[in-house]
Amino acid sequence: MKKYLTAILLLIFSTPAFSQLGGTGVYKFMNLPVSSRVAGAGGNMISVVDDDVSLAVQNPALLNPSMNDKFAVSYINYLAGINFGSAIFAHNVDSIGMFSLGVQYINYGDFVKTDETGNILGSFRAAEYNFFAGYSRQWKNFTYGGQLKFIYSQLEAYRSTGLAADIGGAYVSKDKRFTAGLVFKNMGAQIKPYADVREPLPFEIQAGIAYKPEHMPFRFTVIGHDLQQADISYINTNLPVEKDLNGNVIPVRISIADKVARHMIFGVELIAGKVLRIEAGYNYQKYVELSIPGLRSSAGFSYGMNLNLGKYYFAYGKTFLSIAGNSDTFTFGLNIGQMFTKKVTDPIKEEEKTQQL
Repeated sequence: MKKYLTAILLLIFSTPAFSQLGGTGVYKFMNLPVSSRVAGAGGNMISVVDDDVSLAVQNPALLNPSMNDKFAVSYINYLAGINFGSAIFAHNVDSIGMFSLGVQYINYGDFVKTDETGNILGSFRAAEYNFFAGYSRQWKNFTYGGQLKFIYSQLEAYRSTGLAADIGGAYVSKDKRFTAGLVFKNMGAQIKPYADVREPLPFEIQAGIAYKPEHMPFRFTVIGHDLQQADISYINTNLPVEKDLNGNVIPVRISIADKVARHMIFGVELIAGKVLRIEAGYNYQKYVELSIPGLRSSAGFSYGMNLNLGKYYFAYGKTFLSIAGNSDTFTFGLNIGQMFTKKVTDPIKEEEKTQQL
């Protein structure tokens, strides 16, 4: 048993201390928005602590007793026939902690299978799955948690499996108006590669804060993503090349402010009582990388709406991507604990109501 545990720990923590964005690594679907609320807030919400169980997919430290016996399922209609989603259930065990269990998937759709000369041989599908289990425990104003992931990927005849883990922390101030979160995501490696070479997982460090001013129905969030890599800027090689008077190509320079902004996601949420929440977000990295020069673009912007009816929860999120299309996210939540709890009536109050009638 000790040998197996040692092997698992070495596998999880063997992630490199750096990563490159775009074109490298596998299983990147795990960093996609997991719910309507997350999508509407800009694609990340690791620092908000409340009863929304879907948030625990992003940061296991967000698991808390208010999520007890709650279930949420999300579906995202993406571009080019791609769709993905998630499902999660949480349960509280007294004196032990919070537990969660769920799955995250992406379906890339149908593809035409051809040989090297273009002859059609049939069709195939491609999909990936992330099965996860999480745990969190509270200590004073802090909560710490972890999440173990088993990943299965099938791309035509090529199959791969992997093992990863998330480790996170969260802080809630005494007045509950300020919260902060930190999470180390996707630490692990491929167990079985597609071919002979193992590829890195999309390891990422994220940190964020959320603040709700007193006497205001708004919550503001600021998230820093991909903090494990200082420069995540991308230079579009399709842009026109600028030259000086001597005909030499002028290298593209990206300012420090621009590089910092690419790490940031800004969000705001209107909290209209316990029933309605409306959020909006802005992801600068998506804006600069998905916009087309010379054309107006809404890339990077998002919004969402959440309707809480007690036992049931409905949400919708809209993410603007490019002129090629946008994505719509739908979430349905269920408070299983309330559904199977019988309502206890007070006989004295019932007697008073009868006398009034």
